[in-house]
Amino acid sequence: MRCLILLFILFGYTNIFASDQTIRLDSTASYRNLGKSISYFEDKSAKLNLTQVQALSRGQFKQGQTNILNFGNSKSAFWLKIDYVSGSASNEYLIVDISSIENVDFYTHTSKGIIHRTAGSIHKSERGVITTNNFLFDLPRDTQSQITKTIWLRLKTNNILIVPVKMATSENFIPGISIKKNLEAMYIGVLLTLFLFNTFLYFSIKDSAYLYYSIYVISMAIYVVTYLRGYSYVLGDNFRIFINHYPHLFLSVSVISSILFSAKFLNLRKLSPKLNRTYQLVIACCLLMFFFSLIGFKSFSSTMAQLITLIASVVIWISGVVAYQKGHRAAKYYVLAWTFMSVTIVAVVLSLANILSFQDYTFDFVPVGSTIELLLLAFALGDRYRTILSNEQLVRDENYLLIQTQNQRLEKLVTDRTLKLSDTIVQLKASNAVKNKLFSIIAHDLRSPFNSLMSIFSLKEMNLLSFDELKMLLNENKKNIDTIHNTLNNLLYWAKSQMEAVKTTPTTFNLGTLIEDLTLVYAPLTQMKGINIDVQIPEQSLVYADENQIQLVLRNLIDNAIKFTPFSHTISISLSHKKEHLQICVSNTVSSTNELNIEGITNPDSHESTYGTSHEKGIGLGLHLCREYVKGNGSKLQVKINDRLVSFCFELPLVQQTNTILA
Repeated sequence: MRCLILLFILFGYTNIFASDQTIRLDSTASYRNLGKSISYFEDKSAKLNLTQVQALSRGQFKQGQTNILNFGNSKSAFWLKIDYVSGSASNEYLIVDISSIENVDFYTHTSKGIIHRTAGSIHKSERGVITTNNFLFDLPRDTQSQITKTIWLRLKTNNILIVPVKMATSENFIPGISIKKNLEAMYIGVLLTLFLFNTFLYFSIKDSAYLYYSIYVISMAIYVVTYLRGYSYVLGDNFRIFINHYPHLFLSVSVISSILFSAKFLNLRKLSPKLNRTYQLVIACCLLMFFFSLIGFKSFSSTMAQLITLIASVVIWISGVVAYQKGHRAAKYYVLAWTFMSVTIVAVVLSLANILSFQDYTFDFVPVGSTIELLLLAFALGDRYRTILSNEQLVRDENYLLIQTQNQRLEKLVTDRTLKLSDTIVQLKASNAVKNKLFSIIAHDLRSPFNSLMSIFSLKEMNLLSFDELKMLLNENKKNIDTIHNTLNNLLYWAKSQMEAVKTTPTTFNLGTLIEDLTLVYAPLTQMKGINIDVQIPEQSLVYADENQIQLVLRNLIDNAIKFTPFSHTISISLSHKKEHLQICVSNTVSSTNELNIEGITNPDSHESTYGTSHEKGIGLGLHLCREYVKGNGSKLQVKINDRLVSFCFELPLVQQTNTILA
C-alpha cells in the first residue's frame, strides 16, 4: 500500500513539475516531430499575453505525451514552450508542419530583445515567416552557441488543432521534405488526370455518372490538396485565406457528389429504395454543413465533417455490398474502393478524436486512401462502361436479327400478296370476260324477241294482220316472252350479287311445300311438252336456309330440266334424309349426251348460250347463280351424269339442328 502511495505521489509530482526536455539542434539532428520534447499550457480564456504565461510556466505547463500534439476542437489558446541548444553554424528553423492553424504567434528572446512574428492560415505572409503548406520560422542566430534558448508559440484555431512541430538546420531540412513533396506531386497528378479524363468521357457519352465522379474528384482534390495538405498558397494569399475560412464548402460538395455518383452507379432507385432514402438524408446533412460553413461556423462544421464523412462512407460501402448481392456485377470494384476509403476515414476520425495516436503518416491516410479509392472507382466505371457496351451490342444484334426476321416476313408477305393480287387480277379478267360475254348474249338474245314483238305490233297497227293471225303469232312468241322473263329475273339477281355481297338470311320453311308450289307454276310448260314431274317428298321436309335463294335455285334447275327433257319424258324431284341434312336432287333424261354442253354444266366459270329441245334459249347465267346461292347456304351443287340421266343435287340442314350459315 505504501508503495502505491509513493508511486502516486511521484507521478503527481512529475506531472506538475515536469521538466522540459532541451532539444539539441545541429547537423546530426533528425528531421522529426518534437511533441514529446515540448511543454504546453492551455489558456482557456485565450486572453493571456507572453508575460503572464511566462509567470505561469513553472507549475502550469504540461509535458507533451506524443510526437504530434493533438489538442482537439477547442476555443482555447495553447502556449508551447520549446527549449533548445544551438549547435550548428548554418541557418536554423522552426517548422509548424501544418497549414490549417489560423493563428500562430512566435516569440523568442535575443540579445536585442523579444522577437515576435505572426503567421496563420487566415493571415497574409509576413517577413521572417515562410508560409507555404506549413509555417517556417527563421531562428535568430546567436554567437553564444551552447546556451539554452526558449521559443514560445501561441496557437489558436477554429478547427481541430493538430500541432506537428519540427526543428531543422539547412543541412537536414531539404532532404526531409523532398520525399514528401514527390509523393504529393504524384497524388495531385493522379487527381488531375482522373478529373480531365472523366470530364471528357461525360461530354462524349453524356452519362451523368461521369459528371458526378468528376465533381467528386475535383471537390475532393480542392479539399485535400489545398486545405488538408496546404497547397492553396500556390494560388496566392487571398485564395489561401478563402480556402481556410470555408474548407467545408468543398467537403460538402465532395460528399454530395459521391452520394449522387453512388446512387447513379448502383441504380439504387430500383435496387434499394430504402438505401436511396438514406442517401437523401445524408445529402440533407451535407447541405446543413455547407450552410454552417458558409456563414462562418467553421468549428461546428469541422465536428459535423467528421460525423458526416464517417456515416457517409459506411452507408456508401453498405449500399455497394447490397447492390453486388442483387446482381450488380460492376459493384465489385466499387465495394473494394469504398472499403479503402472507409478504413481511411475511420482511421483519420479516430486519430482526430485522440483515440489513435496521430503520426506523420496519418496525414497521408487521406491522399493515399482517396487515390486508391478513385482509381478503383475508375475501374468500376470502366467495367460499367464495358457492360453498357456489351448490352448495347447485344441489343444491336437482337435488333439486326429482328430486322432480318422482319425482312423475311415482309418478303413472304409481299410474295403472298403478289400471288393473291395475281389471282385477283386473273379473277377480274375472267369476270370481265364473263361480263362482256353475258352482255353480248343479252344484247342479242333479248333484242331478238323484242324485235319480233315490235314487228307484230307494227303489222297490227298497219291493219295487215287479222285477229286469228295476231293470236297465232302471239302464241308463238309466248315462249320468247317466258325466256325473257326468266332471263331478266336471273339478271336482276346476278346484278344484285355483283353490286353487294351475297347475304344469306336463313329461316325455317317447308321445302316440300315450296317444290309443290313450283310444280304448279311450271305445269303449263310441262303440259305443252307432255312432261311428267315425279316429286318424292318425305314427311319431314323442314329445312333451315334462305327461302328466296333456294326458290331461285329450284326454279332454275326445274326450268333447265324442262328445257332439256324430250317430249313425253319424266323429270324427277326427290328429297331424301342424309343424317342431319336433306338432300335435294333434280334429275331429267336428255335426248343424247352429245347434245349436252358438259363443259358449261360442270365448269363454274363457263357461260355459254344453250338451246332446249323446243329451241328454248338460255344464256348460262342460271347455273352460275345456283352455285353461288347453294354455296351461301352451306352446301355445294353437284352435277352427276349417268348415261342420258343428268342430276343436280345439293343438301340443306334439317331444322332439328340449327346451323349458322356464313354469307
